Amino acid sequence: MKAYYPMMVKLQGKRCVVFGGGSVAERKVQGLLDGGADQVEVIAPAASSALQELALAGSIELVQREYREGDLQGAMLVIAATNNRHVNKELAALGERLGIFVNVADLGEEGSFVTPSIVRRGELLLAVTTGGASPALAAIVKRRLAKQFDESFGDSVEGLRLLRARVLSSSLNPELRTSLLRMAAEEVAAQAERNDGRFTYTESQIDEWMSRLLQAAERSE
Repeated sequence: MKAYYPMMVKLQGKRCVVFGGGSVAERKVQGLLDGGADQVEVIAPAASSALQELALAGSIELVQREYREGDLQGAMLVIAATNNRHVNKELAALGERLGIFVNVADLGEEGSFVTPSIVRRGELLLAVTTGGASPALAAIVKRRLAKQFDESFGDSVEGLRLLRARVLSSSLNPELRTSLLRMAAEEVAAQAERNDGRFTYTESQIDEWMSRLLQAAERSE
């Protein structure tokens, strides 16, 4: 993985093009949509029923034909997910010449970026990759993370976001603010390790949480 630099990319308003209309393309498209992409174009002579449904719903643009060299113009991100390795390789080379990020679904190292296995829990995003060394291991780690951080963990993350806003808008000194937010994060992380339920967040509960953290901070001084 030394050849890769991990980053989170904002895709809203950016043209993303997926070549291919099968199950792999479906997964790639769904990943883009889950990541906030709102200008997804799929180019393939034939497309799965799921991709056609997304097109009918207006979630993606579907162009049913073979790719043309000009299809990459204006794209920020391209995914080559056709069932033809030669075409995928050609798309990667073209993207390289044009300075466009390209992911090659069947052979990640031929592209300029790889897509990790991910677990989304609200605003928490956990990403796992082995750089192609062992996709099976990445899948195992993903399943373990998904079990440890279940669907309800998104509520805990939202609670931390609301608490942070409350703490930052308070008159507390910077050192105490940092201490409270660290304590809150440690508490939520401990909940995940014990798997004993998640924090819920009404306005009063946020106030109670902040008050309790303040008392704990005072006792530790």
